[in-house]
Amino acid sequence: MVHLYPRLLPASAANLREECLHRSVEYLRDRSALSHPAMFYAATGGSRLPERSLGSLREAVLACATERGYPAKPGRRQAAGFDIDVATVLHRDSGIVPAEAVAGDLWAFLSLVVLPDVSAWRFADLHRDRVLGTDVTRHVFGRLWWRAHLLYDEDGGREDLYASLSVLNESDFDQIYARRTSIGGSPHLVRAIVRVWQTLDVPPNAERRVLRDFLMRVLRLNAFISFDSLPAEVLDEELEGVFRESLSVVAGG
Repeated sequence: MVHLYPRLLPASAANLREECLHRSVEYLRDRSALSHPAMFYAATGGSRLPERSLGSLREAVLACATERGYPAKPGRRQAAGFDIDVATVLHRDSGIVPAEAVAGDLWAFLSLVVLPDVSAWRFADLHRDRVLGTDVTRHVFGRLWWRAHLLYDEDGGREDLYASLSVLNESDFDQIYARRTSIGGSPHLVRAIVRVWQTLDVPPNAERRVLRDFLMRVLRLNAFISFDSLPAEVLDEELEGVFRESLSVVAGG
């Protein structure tokens, strides 16, 4: 059964963000809630998510933060570990479906009503894109659900279906998802990119340049090749060849 998540009206979301600015994590923890006067639900099929399920989701995300030092400010490694853990929790346990996951007002409800303290702990400035859902690819929680959705691999033969989450860091994955209309919108292609990336010996100081060059080459090939129609082993072989071209160009430059 599909459960509909509460959403938050944009004007109310903006007001809540203003109220949360410059507040401590402890203060925001005390004002977290499971409902809000300005919440609403999509007028589509499905039943409304029970409050107890929202509460369980809050507890699960808060546990991930606590394991990484919450409420103390996280370091880079702690933040990266939190992102991987929460991406898994959100995709595996929340019941959010892709049709709902594109809605910024759903993510605004989670970041400003249910989890304002965790939002501020992860991104202290509470930038608009991080909490309002104006850009789901940058939202504190929305970006993690989509990262897990694209990398979840039930056909890869791994016991951990979310193992690929730790292959690319956030900025590298953003390069892929930013091209979501052509590359980042295809889980089949994204998973193949990550599989092949793991097999290459790329110098650490050249990783970003190699990935950028590679993605540009894939974009050009996308006009001639239907990547989604290729079997995984054929796609991996094709992408490995493109990756090696990029390695050669970057190393030679």
